[in-house]
Amino acid sequence: MVSNNILAGIGFIGVGMLLIVLGIRKNKRCSCKAVGRITGIKESEDTDDEGFKHYSYVPEFEFEVNGQIYHGIGNTAYSKRKKIQIGGSINVFYNPNKPNEHFTKGGGGIMPLLGIVSIIFGAIYIATASNV
Repeated sequence: MVSNNILAGIGFIGVGMLLIVLGIRKNKRCSCKAVGRITGIKESEDTDDEGFKHYSYVPEFEFEVNGQIYHGIGNTAYSKRKKIQIGGSINVFYNPNKPNEHFTKGGGGIMPLLGIVSIIFGAIYIATASNV
């Protein structure tokens, strides 16, 4: 009989592989680069277990492709608002066939990284099931 840990491990590995493949495909599709303009700052608030509030800031931007303006939110969050300069530039990688599909610094590696972490968790689940 197959243990639940082995099934969970196989599930984590499967999801991890899917995330890696989807991330690589997105990186290939978003093969064009544009220089966007930072238009604003999105602020997020989080409270930790001790009740302390932490803030993170992400740039909002716009970029132009073939005379059309597209808007987005950056993939990298900063702990200090002053690191983002409104009116400054930001590199945007976009899909030339569908410019609404885009990412900024740090965004191209998120899905593959999550995939690797998921595979590691899957391997740990399977290893612990073998030791029981």
